[in-house]
Amino acid sequence: MPHTKIAVCGVSVLLFSGLLLFFKNLSQKIVADLLPDIILPEFLTHFFETGCKVCLLTGILLIFTSVVVGIRLPEASHICLMVKKRLFCHDYGNPLHLKEGERLPKVRCKKKDSGIFELTITATTATVEDIQNLSGTISSGINKKHFKQYAVTQTFADIAFNEVTFLIEDVTIDKSFTASTVQELKPKEPDKLIIQKGTYLDLRFCGSMIFCGKTRSGKTLSVITILISVLLCGRDAFGSEIIIIDPKQAELSRLPHVVTLDKDGGATAVLDAIRHFADTITKRQQILNDLSEKKGDAVKWWDAGFHPSLLFIDEYVACRTLFPKRSTKENADYSLAEFDALVKRIVTMGASSGSFVIISIAQASVDEAGLPSMLKSAMTTKVLFKPTMEEARFLWDSNSLTGVNTGRVYHAGDAWFSSTDGVHDAVSYVHFPVLNFAVYHELGKLLDKYYKDE
Repeated sequence: MPHTKIAVCGVSVLLFSGLLLFFKNLSQKIVADLLPDIILPEFLTHFFETGCKVCLLTGILLIFTSVVVGIRLPEASHICLMVKKRLFCHDYGNPLHLKEGERLPKVRCKKKDSGIFELTITATTATVEDIQNLSGTISSGINKKHFKQYAVTQTFADIAFNEVTFLIEDVTIDKSFTASTVQELKPKEPDKLIIQKGTYLDLRFCGSMIFCGKTRSGKTLSVITILISVLLCGRDAFGSEIIIIDPKQAELSRLPHVVTLDKDGGATAVLDAIRHFADTITKRQQILNDLSEKKGDAVKWWDAGFHPSLLFIDEYVACRTLFPKRSTKENADYSLAEFDALVKRIVTMGASSGSFVIISIAQASVDEAGLPSMLKSAMTTKVLFKPTMEEARFLWDSNSLTGVNTGRVYHAGDAWFSSTDGVHDAVSYVHFPVLNFAVYHELGKLLDKYYKDE
């Protein structure tokens, strides 16, 4: 470390000043004992005295400087130096299995935000795979007094596999966002929804969403926070919609304007609502095309003043089971194939017009009655509540799960989250907003107002 090197230099200079003082006294004693009639030349005495004073002051100054440098050294530099020591010092077991004469990987660290750092290790003689497995080693290496609360929370390699970046965070910082009134959930921009402090879902650069989690994991309440955030922004003038489908006929179905089963237990109203949402996408896209033609350049939905349009299908797997596999003569458009086709169309084509599907499922699995694999791949924002590695492998590939923390205890609202918005591509831990008000009552009032403004 720089301050350590400066301190060593300071101590060395102090020792040298002591050595000069010793030689001065020794030379005077030798002359006094052996050559009493000879006086030591004045310039030599002056040389020893001056050199001793200069070295003494220099040594003290260097030690003082080392203390200042140690205190003033940026936090990122401290972390970088601790990691280098942990990886490259032979006493720590050589975790990268480096051999004598091999080039050391480059390590650099920069501060990203308060309590958040990005540590990047370049792959030279070590492979990207070996570096990706260093999460635990790096976390344990950051062990100085003021950094014990820091740990690696995410790991991701660059596209060309030239380097690996570790996101290092102060894990003791509470990032949860508690809303005491519904208005606190209103986003500053309609397309940027808050997930937790410092984490936003940017709808401009992501697609439809899948929320997965068992009962009492916080899944439905978290989806409601997103719905409330969009509802608070109100309708736009381009046919935006907020459609909620509850096939279970549970709490959501008791709210105004929520689509549920027909009186005979069928799902005709559900299919009609989804078909209506798909039609709004066509209309919204045509508006954008007309604006682009007038401008002579592509107009994005957020630049045109569009607000997000959402279709929320609660308990998606249960919803699919409502439809017959084959259509009947009486109703040729009423079938599982029609339902799947509409949802796939919305998921694959809706994002360009600011239209998104939110799918909620209780268990992560793909089977005949589950979530179609094509649809799972097309959902670019994925959230898993009270996560387990077994369920996570359904949503993400093994490379995406390399740096996640599997050792902590997860509670309601805790989730693993990723999105293709360019910021949250790697799977990370988040805690969705805590709501301190009568959620369903507030959601009902907002839905009522939203539909009255139509």
